[in-house]
Amino acid sequence: MNEGQKIVVKAVIHSVEKANPTLKNLLELHLKGTTGQGFELAYNDPKAFKDAVSRLFGEYSARLLEMLIISYFRENMGIKGDFDSLEEVVRHLKEVYG
Repeated sequence: MNEGQKIVVKAVIHSVEKANPTLKNLLELHLKGTTGQGFELAYNDPKAFKDAVSRLFGEYSARLLEMLIISYFRENMGIKGDFDSLEEVVRHLKEVYG
């Protein structure tokens, strides 16, 4: 796992636990069962990650989780910019970390 993936996985776990800690294991099992990947899917394919979250929790909850993840990056990683989607954040991280 590269540095960018580690950062995104940490942000996803933090955000899921912030929303509802009991959902972390459920989401991870769902991701692995439906996509073959765990939380690293958020870095590898942010759209597929959001689609999988949406199938499990619904569209609005998926968007809430996405906003929590973006907020994590703003507050804890000091990422500046007007990011409105997980895809934009990941694109930025890939530019920084390769």
